[in-house]
Amino acid sequence: MDASKTDKEVQSVGEFISRLDEHATGKRRLYRGQNVDKPLLPKIMRLADKYSIDPRDIDAIERKMLKRFAEESEPMRRHQRKLTDWELMSVAQHWGMPTRLLDWTANPLAALWFAVSVESCHHGDHGVVWMVEGPDEKNFREHDDVFKLPTTRFFKPPHLDRRIIAQSSWFSAYRHNRETFLPLEEQKKYSDRLTRFIIAGDRFQSLRRELRLLGVHHLAMFPDLEGLSREIEAEFRDTVSRPAPK
Repeated sequence: MDASKTDKEVQSVGEFISRLDEHATGKRRLYRGQNVDKPLLPKIMRLADKYSIDPRDIDAIERKMLKRFAEESEPMRRHQRKLTDWELMSVAQHWGMPTRLLDWTANPLAALWFAVSVESCHHGDHGVVWMVEGPDEKNFREHDDVFKLPTTRFFKPPHLDRRIIAQSSWFSAYRHNRETFLPLEEQKKYSDRLTRFIIAGDRFQSLRRELRLLGVHHLAMFPDLEGLSREIEAEFRDTVSRPAPK
């Protein structure tokens, strides 16, 4: 991936929208916001790297995790019918379980919010919004095996959870080669379809304020009591830390 051609710095919501307009081609575009600039690897792959787990073992580990989630989450889920592995994994991903899925959204402002939603980042760090253009999409059927993909694919999950709806969610389902975990930006199929927007850490607060004026905030992204509580706290923090008018 040639960073000199694909990295774009943005300092305001207006500039971000203008940057997107520069890239308009008519193809579907999906976005991912990160408050740290890390490789496009699903959480379970990052943990496997961290704990030196052999890539050949990760499928069996993830199957076991998904099986337990299916068994023990049933009383907590509102769905009465049996969910497919794709549906279970989508719900598990949204509630924080490590899976081979990576979160994306069809809403660029939602992605920008995720990139700047933390109060601050470490000195010198920055947030990013990734944009993938023309991703390969697949409508998965019940018998399609999530663990035997021929290539990394994108899919839109069914509306099984309010957060999935609120965040205009999509997922990429990661396929690894059983020898190493290759980030999406290094996969030949996608490397030339990606653009990265850079957001300096000192711009997080001002961008959150702009996004709040547009109705993009914690409660909009997480339409539940947790989201409401976090939004009240975030609005309080941003208000009391606002620079005094001159």
